[in-house]
Amino acid sequence: MPGLVPIQKPHRAYWLVAGIVLLATGIWLGHEPIASIGSPESLEARRTKLASQLSAVLEAEDRLVRDSLALRKPLPGSLSIPDINISPAGRVGIPGASGPLSAVDDPISDMPPWRLTPATPNSATRALDLNLSSGTPSNAAITRAALQFDLAYLLMLQPRLESPKTAFPKSTIETPIEHWVNINIRPGDSLTKIFKRLDLNPRIAVTIAQRSDARILNRLRTGPYLQILVRGQQLLALRYQPDLLTILSVEREGQRYRTSTIKRKFDVTERALTGVIRSSLFQSGMKNGVSRDLLYNLSSIFQWQIDFSKDLRPGDRYGLIYEERSLDGRKFSSGPILAAEFVVRGKTYRAIRQVSRNGTSHYFTPDGESLEGLFLRSPMRMAQITSPFSNRRYHPVLKKWGAHKGVDYGGSTGDPVMATAEGMVTFIGRKHQYGNVITLQHGQKYTTLYAHLSRFANNVRNGSTVTQGQVIGYVGTTGLSTGPHLHYEFRVNGVHKNPITVKLPRSFAIDRALRPEFMKIAEFWATQLNQLARR
Repeated sequence: MPGLVPIQKPHRAYWLVAGIVLLATGIWLGHEPIASIGSPESLEARRTKLASQLSAVLEAEDRLVRDSLALRKPLPGSLSIPDINISPAGRVGIPGASGPLSAVDDPISDMPPWRLTPATPNSATRALDLNLSSGTPSNAAITRAALQFDLAYLLMLQPRLESPKTAFPKSTIETPIEHWVNINIRPGDSLTKIFKRLDLNPRIAVTIAQRSDARILNRLRTGPYLQILVRGQQLLALRYQPDLLTILSVEREGQRYRTSTIKRKFDVTERALTGVIRSSLFQSGMKNGVSRDLLYNLSSIFQWQIDFSKDLRPGDRYGLIYEERSLDGRKFSSGPILAAEFVVRGKTYRAIRQVSRNGTSHYFTPDGESLEGLFLRSPMRMAQITSPFSNRRYHPVLKKWGAHKGVDYGGSTGDPVMATAEGMVTFIGRKHQYGNVITLQHGQKYTTLYAHLSRFANNVRNGSTVTQGQVIGYVGTTGLSTGPHLHYEFRVNGVHKNPITVKLPRSFAIDRALRPEFMKIAEFWATQLNQLARR
């Protein structure tokens, strides 16, 4: 068209040059994004700067943790950074660990929700790899380095967060332990004194001992009879044994103390034994292992039928069934005799124990007749007759013949003398050749006399009443006597009788209402005695 100047298109070579320049610029910026910010630093300078920053961060965080936990010493823990593997599935793991890291609730709110196990001693460590040697780090390298830093930071703090045993010092305050204290009570001891020795509050001792069911604690018997349970300076319980079968227990319940009494019982076992007389009942029994108390009880049962000082002969036999009492596996004593037998010069004497409704016990023949006579055959236990009853005897002191109206029992000065029956003292004092003498009146018919005593028993006075078996005096040699012995006389209506042969009255027979039951018991024990005799 005329008048118009045609627009000329840019030369194709121009566009080619411009494209090459832009492409080169883009490639350069992609490899060095900081080029647009400022001049690039040298590789060594960047490494030094980054290491300094990392060291400063670690030191600051370490001080922060130590200050927050109020620790004087640096906490133990590895500052090394272990290798951390990130699986394609995004799971994080540590070489040498048993499994992947698990997410848990962490008490530190601003930390990532992971609790990591500490690095093993053999795990490899290395510095953070930011790929600086390549000149231009990639975004993936920076992301990987940041994740490694966070996980390494947690690994560094993990021993401090998870191990209070390591982080906190152990307390030096020990908890008091409960333990029993065995107390050997001394003469003059009181519960208050004992509490003071144990650093316990003595007011508690006073409070406990004032209780009506614990007043026995005001009079402690000496010996190892007290146990106290304590915890520090606190009383928890105590046990006191006033006698063999009783234990007083005091236990704490809250702010009060409860008392109770424990009654123990013996373990009872039936025993049986037999023996043959060689010289005396005492010697035979001791040879067979029979205790002195059991021999005493045996002679007491038959004391109305047998005079053990003169009736027994070698070859006579005895047998008995009795109870043996033990406690905690240890023999304590021989209990009552249940059944017994004596064969003296071919004559058999048997005794069966029977307990009445009021708890008292007596011995009867198998036919139900009482063995307890109104009089004992002898005023002494297991004493030898040195001079029998006789109408004509040569007197060793007067040196002439005359009647001996009683029986002499040999013994030692001080041996006890018993009243052979219940009666009243009609004379006590010194009388001519009798020396110290006691006369007893038993009803209107019977009288007994005990002479040559060394002294009289306490509480025996003229006009006083004595019981059968009560000790009224002691063997001596006062009056017309050649040595210590007892002279015993028995009179019926004022006439002297031989104490050994006189027929003595019986006391009573078994109650008629109890007789059927007793006969069954007697039959059982008679069978047991028959079997014992055949051994």
